[in-house]
Order: sequence, then structure tokens, then C-alpha cells
Amino acid sequence: MSGNSTDEGVSRRRYIAAAGAIGAAGLAGCSGGGGGGGETDAATTGSSDSGGLGGKVTVFSGPQYIDKGMPQALHEAGVPDSITIEMTRPPQQSGGKQQQLRTAIDAESTDPDLVLTDNGWTIPFIVRGDLVNLEKEMSDEFISEVKDEGVQSMINTGTHPETGDLYSIPAFPDYPTVQYRKDLFRAAGYDDSDFSTWQTDPPTWTEFTKAVSEAHGAGNAEYGHVWQGNNYVGLACCTFNEFLTSMGGAFFGGQDNLFGPVGDRPVTIGNEKSIDGIEAAVDIIHGEGLAPVDITAVSPQEVAGWIEPDTKSIFENGNAVTQRNWTYAIGGGASAFEGTDMEMGVMPLPKGPNGSWHAQGGWILSMNPFSDNKESAKEVIKAWWSDSFLKHQFDAANFMPPKPSLYSYVQESDAYGPYFEALQYSTQNLIPRPTTSVWPSQRSIVASEVNAALRQEKSPQEAGAAMQEQIAAIEEQASG
Repeated sequence: MSGNSTDEGVSRRRYIAAAGAIGAAGLAGCSGGGGGGGETDAATTGSSDSGGLGGKVTVFSGPQYIDKGMPQALHEAGVPDSITIEMTRPPQQSGGKQQQLRTAIDAESTDPDLVLTDNGWTIPFIVRGDLVNLEKEMSDEFISEVKDEGVQSMINTGTHPETGDLYSIPAFPDYPTVQYRKDLFRAAGYDDSDFSTWQTDPPTWTEFTKAVSEAHGAGNAEYGHVWQGNNYVGLACCTFNEFLTSMGGAFFGGQDNLFGPVGDRPVTIGNEKSIDGIEAAVDIIHGEGLAPVDITAVSPQEVAGWIEPDTKSIFENGNAVTQRNWTYAIGGGASAFEGTDMEMGVMPLPKGPNGSWHAQGGWILSMNPFSDNKESAKEVIKAWWSDSFLKHQFDAANFMPPKPSLYSYVQESDAYGPYFEALQYSTQNLIPRPTTSVWPSQRSIVASEVNAALRQEKSPQEAGAAMQEQIAAIEEQASG
């Protein structure tokens, strides 16, 4: 592929004009690890017998890949020494990463060569022709290996929905758990039998908020339960999606309709059970008794402005009884609590009338179609899929391996092994986001309206009605 064409050889600018924009890129989103600045982590070594491979491969990654020996681990996994690998630090939030990548693709920039893309917004890039079709670039043997060994739900998020071709390989899956301070629950009268039970039979929202309230009162933590309620993509795809599904609500009538057909599926975000999901989220902050189940107010009003790094820092500093956060936060908490009087615990998310549900997250590795060093970039992709690199990634960054065959390695981990049953439960109860070409615009509506309800600027009924009307209009327009 030349630097100015798509796979079909059409001019990039002509392709955009013909195809149109599929979904607006958001300016905020789930935290996938990032920060400002331009720090990099590069490995440059002497040349070796590399068959003409060389130059620099830039990877649009995140802060967990900086100064963690990632390039060296990739070299040890088979990348020739003649190739320099540079990990770069993109914006902190997922939506910021999406926007920066969108800008680079539209500018036909040769940098970055490879990019970690959120599994929730990769498909719109794929259908636009904005990423490299790996089935046309990589060997059949490698593609088959990835499809056979990878977490299937992540394979699906990197696959063209019409052709079935693979465009991205799984980098790491992610899903939330509740991390908590056992020491504070012990002070409130809970013990190891409770902690063990919670791993495979999580408490209901009623039981959970009562227990958190008791533990908060028995200790000196500033907050009870902290989570992410900011007006950003993470609220729409993840935290609200979890409240929504656990209470029996749905965006489009159920999981069977999450991925379409757009314009030919019911919009149910404004019905009674979906509003129950908004009410549950509001009650855990304000305790007004709106939801059909009893929920004690155990979250501060500030959660309506927080994202993942905020709650992670609060919890690791001992200032919260519990937090909802992704699996990488377990390792952070374990490290922070080491050598202190604080004791770590992990459980799945609480159960509502429809059970305990966990947002499906994760990141996948994709190639820029305008890269001028594709051959070397392919060597990095192959090494990234090796067991040795995925183990290093887990050890260095707390990112779960995307191969079920490596779960035994997680189970042996000092930081994660004690909570393996909770992790298994969570993986068996995942709820995807409704990733379609129109989801980027719909998620902005969901995040804005739910956040307004959390701030008590709107009632849950008003927020639900606004979402119903606007999302239904988008669906109707897409079908026309």
C-alpha cells in the first residue's frame, strides 16, 4: 500500500469524500493509561542479520509502556536488533487517543507505525479503511494462530464486520472489579469467610452499600465507594452500562442488538428498567430512594467529575473503602498497600435484579496504513503476540494477557493469584458496549444525560427521555 492510497488504491482524500465520516471522534474517553508530554521508551541496538529490516517503529501506546523495558522485551521475543522500537505517550483519555489518531490518519502521517486502539472504537476505523488489513500483510499461519489463541471477544473487535478479515491483534483485555480495604471491613465485623464468599457470589447493591457504609464508619478513609462518573466515554460504555444491565435495562432491547442492525433494532434506553439503572447510579451518590432496590449513599458527589486515574490514586492512598476500576488497578493497589496496615481485597461488581455485570474493555494493536516501515512493524506485531512478551507486559504493567492459555500465569501471580476466582467470575459476566458506526455520537448523548442526572441537574426520567428521543433519531436517520 502506498502512502496515499487505501487497500483498493483509491486516493485517501477521494475515499473520505466518497465514504463520509463514520462517527465523530470524541475528545474524552475511558482512561487507557496516558498523560501529556512526549516521553518515549526506545531501544536501539546494533545491527544484526535482519534480512534488510531496520529503521524505527513508533508505537502509540501509553505511560505503562514507558520505562518498563518493553522494547527490550520485544527484541528478546524476536524483533531484529536492527529495528529501533519507540513507545510514545498519547493523551490520557481514550477519546483523546482516538482524536489524535484520527488527526494523524486524516493527515496521512507516517507516524505512528503501530497504535494501541480501544476495542470500543476500533471498528469505525476498520470500516473506513483507516487501519491495515493484517490478513493481507501477515502470514496465514500467524493470522490463524492469533484467531485460535486469542480471547474471542477481542478478536471480534479487531475484525471487519462484513469481510471477517483481521485488522488488529489483541494486546490486553480489561474488565472491572471492586477493589476494597479488607482491614476496614474487618473493623466493621466482616471476616475472611465474607471475603471468600464475595469472590464468587458478590453482594447485592443493597448488601454492598450497607457494608461499605459500615466499613466507612469504622475507619478513617475519606470516602466510601469511588467510581468513574465524569461526562466522558467511560460513563456511557462502562460504569453506566454496568448499572443499566444489572438493573435489567438495555440500550437496544438486549445484548443481541448491541452491534446492530442500526436503524432496525428497538431503542429501550428510556424504558422503566433502563431508568432504574440511572436511579441506582444516582442513589449511590445521593441516597434518595429512587431505585427499586434499597441503596445506601456511599459515594461522594465528586464521582460525577472523576475518571480512572482519580479513583485509582484515591484508593491507593487509603482514602476510600472501595473502588470500581479495571484489572490493572489491582496490581497498583497491591503495590501501594505493601508494607502498610492496609489489606487488599477484590470482588466482582455488586448484583442487581439482573445480576452482576462488568463492562468489556481492552486494547488491540493496529497498523497505520501510511506507515513507511511496515515490514519492520510486522516484526513488532509478531513479537507482541509471543508468550514471553505478554508475560512481561503483565509483570511490568499489570495488563492481563489476551490468551486464555496464559491464565495460569496470572493465577501464579502474588498480586493477582489470591483474587483469581473473582477475576474468573467477572470474565464470565461481561457486557460489551454497543459498538457500531453511530455509537460515537450516541455515547456522547448517554454520557451527557447520565452525568446531568448524577449532578441532579435532571431527574432520571428526564435524562432517560432525552436519551430515548435523541438516540432513536440517530437510529432513524441511519436507516434512512
